[in-house]
Amino acid sequence: MVVMPESVTLSQRSDVIEVLEIDNEFAAASISLWGAHMLSFEPKHDSRERLWVSETARFDGSKSIRGGIPVCWPWFGSRDDDLQAHGYARKRYWRVINASDEPLFTEITLELTDTAGKGFEGSASLLLTIRVGDSLSVSLSTENTGDTAFTYNGALHTYFDVLDINHTELQGLSGDYSDKTQNWAILPTPEPYRFSEETDRIHLNPVGRVSIAQGDGKTTVDSVGHDSLVVWNPWTKRSADLVDMADDGYLGMLCVETAVTQGKTLEPGEVHVLEQTIS
Repeated sequence: MVVMPESVTLSQRSDVIEVLEIDNEFAAASISLWGAHMLSFEPKHDSRERLWVSETARFDGSKSIRGGIPVCWPWFGSRDDDLQAHGYARKRYWRVINASDEPLFTEITLELTDTAGKGFEGSASLLLTIRVGDSLSVSLSTENTGDTAFTYNGALHTYFDVLDINHTELQGLSGDYSDKTQNWAILPTPEPYRFSEETDRIHLNPVGRVSIAQGDGKTTVDSVGHDSLVVWNPWTKRSADLVDMADDGYLGMLCVETAVTQGKTLEPGEVHVLEQTIS
């Protein structure tokens, strides 16, 4: 059993969901052990929450939690075979294998103890390492522990908290994107990048840094190990159709997802790390 450092306590969100609460000199954060799901990150230098969680999110295990940082693995998006959208890792229990207070952050490492599942033929080890300091670093490590290569997709499907999506601008993206709302048409990135309708886009130019600008605040998103960035907001109709989102929930959130959507092949013994840092 891992001994928790001084900054970490364990709470019970529901009968099925335990949450690690982190409170150190730099920030406060919370992580659900069900799904290895970040629920909150609030740095103390500005006391501004970076993550959005739906007020009607389900915490009973019936479906994945709407908001925060869902871990999408071993596939991204929907499949034609009626399997769980975005994979099954976000609906399984993870265990703590390391927890420590370091000089500049608190580090937690979680392991998905059973990575096997319908729709994935590989043999893999999956770790999520979280560092909570002035910034939040989330690293998803996939290792091929089998004898044959496999290909997977995944994402850190981050829901960012915004004051008003109508007055939010995404900065730093360029190149083309594939638009799901227009039958996957390839289109140029808008400039300025603002929001006035349902947005579901896979940006094929995997830039390392983007920023979400709103009012006097700006959230910076750094990405490593990705082949794309996904930008999503359900807007009015989709928001109203989702049972775990308020009708006007779309106004306060924007997903900017560090993702592997084009397929990453790992040979036996090979490790790939997908990482997002939020500040």
